[in-house]
Amino acid sequence: MTELSLTYIVPVFNTEPFLLRCLRSIMNQGIAKDDYEVLVVDDGSTDGSRALVQSFVDEGHARVRLLTQENSGVSKARNMALDHARGRYVYFVDSDDFLLDGMLSALLAQAVDHDLDVLVFNYNRTDVQGNIIDEATGADVGTQSVITGVEFLQDHSMTPYIWRYLIRRELIESEKWRFDPALIVCEDGELIARFMLSAQRVMGNNVSPYCYVTRGDSAMNSNDGAHLRRRIFSQIDSAIAIDKTIKRYQAHTGKDVPASVTGLRNLYLYFSMTKALTNGDVDGAIGRMRDAGLYPFPCVGPEADYNGVKWKILHQLMMRPSLWTGLSKLYCKIKK
Repeated sequence: MTELSLTYIVPVFNTEPFLLRCLRSIMNQGIAKDDYEVLVVDDGSTDGSRALVQSFVDEGHARVRLLTQENSGVSKARNMALDHARGRYVYFVDSDDFLLDGMLSALLAQAVDHDLDVLVFNYNRTDVQGNIIDEATGADVGTQSVITGVEFLQDHSMTPYIWRYLIRRELIESEKWRFDPALIVCEDGELIARFMLSAQRVMGNNVSPYCYVTRGDSAMNSNDGAHLRRRIFSQIDSAIAIDKTIKRYQAHTGKDVPASVTGLRNLYLYFSMTKALTNGDVDGAIGRMRDAGLYPFPCVGPEADYNGVKWKILHQLMMRPSLWTGLSKLYCKIKK
């Protein structure tokens, strides 16, 4: 099988209004046509997404391959694409987002020239029309030299968005890592923790090629009670998976992981508790955390100090289950 420089992986589920913008932006990155591929995985879309991708291929875009599966979630769709990928590097793009023209070619060249395992960069947040709301969202990630993933995480946050990372495919394949299909949200974080703690050659670049589209009707913003409940427990399960990665790393190296890794685990736990309060799922959430040894929360330090004094007060409230449950019942009663 001939290796290419880059494989784009694009999972699709009912994003027909945004798909062409996404695909066209991928084609406009200035990378030689014989040096990349685009693997689009349709996850059982019920709108015209699949037909639209097929027509795009039929128009002569030979670098695009359409793979299909019954609706099984974004993790399984990404995993299918990884099984078919031929690129030296892989890059994940969500089908409702898009790339600014001509920026990936320079980033790919940087990764190849420095023989990187991972290249990290920033992103823009836009509205559905593509107008930039926040430019270069995220902290300074630029590095002047090649460092390890652990060294990178000691000075930078571990942002849990897979599309901020250009990844050497062999880094993933050497350990046969895949996304956890059981996770419907926060599936990025636990895989990022694994490859960043293992990566030996990492650089950062402050450019922002990726445009994350803020959609009020996306699955992440759904207020359906049952869906929100699944999101809460998926987020907890991702925290549990990160905690297992932390323990494996510590057992293997005898060292603590960077605070940014434990910070992401804690962030998932805190946000799950906040959502559980508003959805009436406090007891179930606490039970899931306790079963995993993550409640009471394992640490409160600089990595969890997101909002100063207010956050510490919130923490103290969360650590009193009867009070947090009572607040939840009161909130849900008022909401009705």
